[in-house]
Amino acid sequence: MDLAGASTPHRRGENLFAGMFAVVVFAAGAPALADDSSPDAANPGFSLVDELRFGAFDHNFVNDEGSPFDVSFEALSSPLRLYASANPVVSGFLNPRLAFGAMINTGGRTSYAFATLNWRIPIYSAFFFEGEFGGAANDSPRKWEPDRVDIGCPVTFRESGGFGYQLTANVDVVVSVEHISHADLCGRVNPGITDFGVRIGYKF
Repeated sequence: MDLAGASTPHRRGENLFAGMFAVVVFAAGAPALADDSSPDAANPGFSLVDELRFGAFDHNFVNDEGSPFDVSFEALSSPLRLYASANPVVSGFLNPRLAFGAMINTGGRTSYAFATLNWRIPIYSAFFFEGEFGGAANDSPRKWEPDRVDIGCPVTFRESGGFGYQLTANVDVVVSVEHISHADLCGRVNPGITDFGVRIGYKF
């Protein structure tokens, strides 16, 4: 494995997520979608499973493993009631949701389960931005194998960023890119896994 080039996809992933958050900062002043992520919304009770999502993703397009298709399952809680604000942008930042899920490769390549915080920020009308950060556990090999990527560590960080559209009060669609890697904490081998795709969510 080319260790000198292994960190390049990681840097690209970090730059991509930084760019997405920059878009949100510029869009924060735009008219926002009235969102129920506020802790003062009409439904104040906390629910551990408030939304379920199913997705399809292009598997690891940066470091190809020869099996390009992943399916994703995700469950999200209702927003944590940490800070009361009438501003939906402020509320979205300060009252994240809990997210649990898995990215499963259909060809037996690297899959992972994750637990993260999810920030949903309204942008304009029914459009919104979502970012997630937390941890993941993967089943990548710990040595070189044909058509496999050694992530370098069984437990990694996970970052995800994307843009969504609320189709109805209960259904939304989110296009996102997500990345897992260990930020060089487990050694110099750190190619990471980067997936790009779309999820459909149903809110109860």
